[in-house]
Amino acid sequence: MAKSPLYTDKHLSIYEDRLHFKSWVLPWGKKDVMFSHIKKISEKKMGLLSGRLRISGSNNFRDWFHFDAARPTKSKAIVLETDYKIYKRLWVTPEKHATALKILKKLI
Repeated sequence: MAKSPLYTDKHLSIYEDRLHFKSWVLPWGKKDVMFSHIKKISEKKMGLLSGRLRISGSNNFRDWFHFDAARPTKSKAIVLETDYKIYKRLWVTPEKHATALKILKKLI
């Protein structure tokens, strides 16, 4: 397990074996997602009806958006498909999208 993250920003950190959310629900509530649970990674455009206005949480049992107050200003998200029974797709909006996506693609 890496002691220092490969990428870090206000809401998340990427380590060699996991993704650490510093703000899973609202500005608190930390959560680690091990890469062994992630089956697929993709990049999606967000629109007004597809997550761009969602600050945190979900309106179904399939998708989860970590807390990010700046999400309405972002146009893309990284979608991680997991083997979890609830919230199979995690929508991640890092501050440096391209950098985080590149690192995640190498690790997953």
